[in-house]
Amino acid sequence: MNFQIQPDALTAFAKGSDSLAEKFGALAKLLEQARVDDQCFGPIGDAVGLSSGYFKSLQECQQLATDAQGFLKQTGEQLRESSSVYRGVDQGLSQAFGRLGKGLGGGA
Repeated sequence: MNFQIQPDALTAFAKGSDSLAEKFGALAKLLEQARVDDQCFGPIGDAVGLSSGYFKSLQECQQLATDAQGFLKQTGEQLRESSSVYRGVDQGLSQAFGRLGKGLGGGA
């Protein structure tokens, strides 16, 4: 099995992950603006549980957005780390083959 890893592609995916993380963070903050006063539901809405259901759903949506933001940030960090590792491996192999070539009389 032959793997073709492109560190630049990993870096690009990391940037995309960071961008999405920012969007989910903004969404979590935007959802806070959807919070309304308990009085908006009136006594009937409060009695049948509309207000508690609304606030619970809103809180769950905010938590999901915050969780997604954290996951995407972590993914971006891990992709950047992987990119660095692959770049290091590529450079190490290149140097090793260069020294091997010189040792075999390839002189370069």
